[in-house]
Amino acid sequence: RLAGVLAGGVAGEDQVAVRSSGVFGRRLVRAAAGDSGSWVPSGTVLVTGGTGALGGRVARWLAGAGAERLVLTSRRGADAPGAAELAAELSELGVDVAVVACDAADRDALRTLLAAEAETLTAVVHTAGVLDDGVLEALTPERFESVLRAKA
Repeated sequence: RLAGVLAGGVAGEDQVAVRSSGVFGRRLVRAAAGDSGSWVPSGTVLVTGGTGALGGRVARWLAGAGAERLVLTSRRGADAPGAAELAAELSELGVDVAVVACDAADRDALRTLLAAEAETLTAVVHTAGVLDDGVLEALTPERFESVLRAKA
């Protein structure tokens, strides 16, 4: 497989993963409007950035789509603005909710959380992020790092 890739066997790809089961390239394709795909959440779903605007929206969708338990993380946990109200709203929908303080950029904290939830965890939705709007000319390595740290 590697020899085939090096010989140009994967045209148009600048990055591939060579595995025993095949050679894989990345693909992102636009979903049709209104298409939520075929995934149906179940069990425990961890939502990083779960108390933020995007995380809250995702959590509501997960609750309505079948998740039984949601673990919502944010750097401030239950002290995040709106966290208590969101947890109450999700609980009213019949979902068990845990709001946990965990910075998604802190590998050790995230590893500990994942280990604690490993028995029932079925999915992770990564919505954590840091907002630092600005024009390209104002972008510094420090600003770039602070924004991408939560994503990477």
